[in-house]
Amino acid sequence: MPSITIDNDITFYYTDSGTPSESTYAAIFFIHGHTFHSGIFQRLAKFAGSRQLRVIALNRRGYPGTTPYTNGEQQVLRKGSFEERKEFLYEQGKLIALVVDGLIQQLSLPQQVTVAAWSLGTALLLSMYCSINRLTNDVQQRLKRSVKAFVFLDTTTYPLGIPTPPGGYIPLFDSSLSPEQKAVAFSKWISSYYQHGDLSSRDISELRLSLCGYDLLRQPTTQTMTPAELGSSASFTANTKYDTLLIVPDFFPVLKTQTDALLFDSQVREAWGKPNFWCLYGEASVWTCIYGSWYLERGWNPISFKSLRGANHFVSPNKERYHPLI
Repeated sequence: MPSITIDNDITFYYTDSGTPSESTYAAIFFIHGHTFHSGIFQRLAKFAGSRQLRVIALNRRGYPGTTPYTNGEQQVLRKGSFEERKEFLYEQGKLIALVVDGLIQQLSLPQQVTVAAWSLGTALLLSMYCSINRLTNDVQQRLKRSVKAFVFLDTTTYPLGIPTPPGGYIPLFDSSLSPEQKAVAFSKWISSYYQHGDLSSRDISELRLSLCGYDLLRQPTTQTMTPAELGSSASFTANTKYDTLLIVPDFFPVLKTQTDALLFDSQVREAWGKPNFWCLYGEASVWTCIYGSWYLERGWNPISFKSLRGANHFVSPNKERYHPLI
């Protein structure tokens, strides 16, 4: 199990597709979302080498192989003040920045690095982005030289600190379901294909906010996976203990400060060397991903946007359209 240990003996597990055959290549780090960890990116890793890409996917804290949160950190997640939670998030972002910097050095990566976050992972990517001034000058300069782009891949409303609109459904907060039922319902809900209305309108009434709206002609992605594939890609215990605590409404004000820094703080972007930003979302994805991307699109920011026709929340390595953006 490849891993890297950084500050305070905190270890992060990661997967690595390896060095491509050509000497000139780009590296992309992936930060996973809720429930589905680094294993979900192995479908991309299989074709990375032929595209002159090196795919490195991290397991966030609380997921297999990576140091769990301390009792004190769990208390902050549950009941911390605004300032305590802000400090917590920025510290997690700093740790991820140190992992990226450490692996750039250890693996002799080229100065052509992209950091991408999928789904809930956006919260930690924003924490990393906002923590740049907490790093030593040497680390800042190395990251500034190497990191050329950030990608928000099917981000959702929750890590952006955007309140759920009336009628917006998410199984994790469905009080009628048991914890076991929530896990099953979430897997289907997040990996289904949705038949939304006119997305060009940017009108929330065109989104399928409720359970209705599945494309019954296509199975949810998780239902096409073998038990072995699902077992190597998901953790159904870490999500309840850590990630769901991160997206409760009490956390929204803290998460929103990170989003505002992305959209409006030019000094943070300058500290990173003015990297490129991409936001990609699937047109058949769950409502919260499309609505979150629309929110970013409305702000003043340097982000480029692309909607992916027919794509749901789970990235397919078979679609050529993803490669030019990563």
